[in-house]
Amino acid sequence: MSNYSSVSRTNMGAEKTDLISTALIGPAVDRSPVPYMFRSLRMRDFALFWTGNFLSNIGTWMQTIALGWVILVKTNSPFLLGLNGFLSQIPAFLFAIPGGAIADRLSRRRLMLWTQTVMMLLALILALMTSFQRFRVAEILLISFLAGVAAALNYPAYQSLYPDLVKREDLVNAVALNSAQFNMSRAIGPTLAGLTLGSLGAAACFYLNSVSFLALIIALLIIVIPPREIQKGPSFWSAVMDGMRYYHQNPLFIILLTVPAFLSLLGLPFIVLMPVYARDLIKVGASGLGYLMAGAGLGAVISALVLAAWTKPDQRRGGTILTSASIFSLALILLARAHEFWWAFFLLVILGATMVGSLTLTNMTLQMSSPPMLRGRIMSLFFMAMTGLLPFGSLQAGVVAETLGTRFALSWAGTVCLVYFLGVLILLPSLRRAATARRELGLN
Repeated sequence: MSNYSSVSRTNMGAEKTDLISTALIGPAVDRSPVPYMFRSLRMRDFALFWTGNFLSNIGTWMQTIALGWVILVKTNSPFLLGLNGFLSQIPAFLFAIPGGAIADRLSRRRLMLWTQTVMMLLALILALMTSFQRFRVAEILLISFLAGVAAALNYPAYQSLYPDLVKREDLVNAVALNSAQFNMSRAIGPTLAGLTLGSLGAAACFYLNSVSFLALIIALLIIVIPPREIQKGPSFWSAVMDGMRYYHQNPLFIILLTVPAFLSLLGLPFIVLMPVYARDLIKVGASGLGYLMAGAGLGAVISALVLAAWTKPDQRRGGTILTSASIFSLALILLARAHEFWWAFFLLVILGATMVGSLTLTNMTLQMSSPPMLRGRIMSLFFMAMTGLLPFGSLQAGVVAETLGTRFALSWAGTVCLVYFLGVLILLPSLRRAATARRELGLN
């Protein structure tokens, strides 16, 4: 019998609550919203880790935008944009769950140092190849795939590490601030990419991304991480199955995971179509593309900061997640019909805000409900649903846009998502009652 199986019967029986609708945010503390909004950043190690990730993510977004623009200019193919997205994200589907088991069984700091170094070197190679005009599209796609492998192994360790740097009662705040830094980088990175593309060229974006990884590498070398017992006992694959077993015993977690899954397959791939959307539909160049993407980042930052200041438990969090996802879907349908820059910018602000609202609340629930010895594996399944399915979404978006047009690709994706999320929202009370009955019968 695995370590988790024995622990789950003794320590987790009381935690079988409604994991979608209930916010598990620890003991109530009297705080005003403004100081609490940034409370986690008062902790030195979390602040260093947060800052390193923020700077590194700015560089990553610069490379993402620049690479998409280079592919579009060289090939004029929406399909190849989708294929590049597919190859950069498919490793998340293939390696996320094993990566979670690795993060729980090895030093998370050491694993992140290795993965960050690999991604830094790949960005440097891409920059050199671009500078000397020695690359082909096939080589770009290979680099995207290898960087995706490193990112897939990095993510579970990253998600499992930062909760160790804050107090439990501040974990919700840390999750929200982590989302804020990612989405501030989403606003800043594309803007800088657009300006840099227009003045210095794509190679400069790739060089800057390579340098940006040093910020997180240095932070990882400086911070003090509380010691933890490295899990031993079960084999590697038994450890993987322990994480799957936890989800099986909490069926509402599975329903919760369908939110990032549907967004990844149909909603979020709008990002890979933004170069062709900006150029052909809104009629703007590289700088305009950067500003449009910054709109999504702006909405995401606003949403994340609101969540960081959210201090009261919400007994209807499942409804909030699904409502946010439904608004996202509606905004995507409207984006498909937009013709003016500022209307598209406004809709991208809404898309960014609602995307972060649904995904961050899902992340919060999983982080707060996960036992520490399983956190890497549990978050790896969230990563697989959020990012591992993106390659299939990117591929379908590229194929549909190539054959039926970009507007149709956005419209049909938003429509399918809207129908699903509204359906689950209507059925949510029945799902809660079924979960409660299952617990009372001792079936979990």
